[in-house]
Amino acid sequence: MANKLDHIGIFVDDLDAAIAFYRTVIGTKDPIIREVPELKLKLAFFTDQGGEIIELVSTTGKTEMGQGDVVVALEVEDLDAEIARYGSAGIKVHDQPPTENLPLRRGWVTKGGGMNTIIELCPKGAVRAFVTGAA
Repeated sequence: MANKLDHIGIFVDDLDAAIAFYRTVIGTKDPIIREVPELKLKLAFFTDQGGEIIELVSTTGKTEMGQGDVVVALEVEDLDAEIARYGSAGIKVHDQPPTENLPLRRGWVTKGGGMNTIIELCPKGAVRAFVTGAA
């Protein structure tokens, strides 16, 4: 089965300013905010615009991402199988375990391995469950 788009993540320097901007651009309500202090992340998820989730990502930690960089997050049926499939194609995938405030395991392809784009592999339904509090 082909993977489908789960969500788009956009790195921002100023989360409050970005929320105001994207709320106007998208034409939507306030986003759902989630903080992940162990990863030094603050996340804003727009979920009510009638399409896939749009996530704004602000970090105080070390990252290769900068203002406006995008994460393409793909929904996968079987994370282990996809990590193995990528590996057999010569693509290095980092397996990120769940954390206390981000309780879902994901796979990551860095900018260096992802044609200058971050690719995130997300188990089917896991991100929406996390965002809505069902996880």
